[in-house]
Amino acid sequence: MGVTYDNEKQMFVFDFEHDGAEDIVNLTGNGYQVEAFGRCFYYGYEFSDQVDSNVRSAFIKYVKFNDALQDSPDLTQFIKKAVDNLNRKINLYDYNLVVMPESSSKVNQYMLRYIYRFAQPKLCHVQEIMNPQIDEKLCASLRQQNVLVIDDVTTSGSTLNEVLRTLRILNEDNEITIFSLIGRKDLMAEAV
Repeated sequence: MGVTYDNEKQMFVFDFEHDGAEDIVNLTGNGYQVEAFGRCFYYGYEFSDQVDSNVRSAFIKYVKFNDALQDSPDLTQFIKKAVDNLNRKINLYDYNLVVMPESSSKVNQYMLRYIYRFAQPKLCHVQEIMNPQIDEKLCASLRQQNVLVIDDVTTSGSTLNEVLRTLRILNEDNEITIFSLIGRKDLMAEAV
């Protein structure tokens, strides 16, 4: 899956058939274990090392603030490919709980709708987990479930790290999977 930036046309070019050296993002094939949080794995696209910050910022804006998501077949295919890869790797049926930001973007909403094509997990917002007065029923559910944390873009990783800390306190043994459509897995390790 290749996404490149055409400087001349000032646009992103999607090629779903080929990977190339100039690709700005790569799909995390088998996932990446986030060591600090035990059985915690990261999936999604991550930026290539050679991508400069201007292209990175422009791509994040293009993905996150695209008002006509359903009218953008390249972008919806980009999302579907990442969710399909996630399902192949973890089997979404094994996850009964999805955690995502309350102020979810159109991309988050689309990812969740596409995830619902595979399974029907309960939705929980990050703010509910971070609340010191966490509901006992939610707390019990978090202790018993494998948890999928989704977000459209991981930039600094600070919020994600706080969520993971809380989840790991409540759920010592089960798997926690992070699915960020676009991110840098190393940011999570740096923030710990």
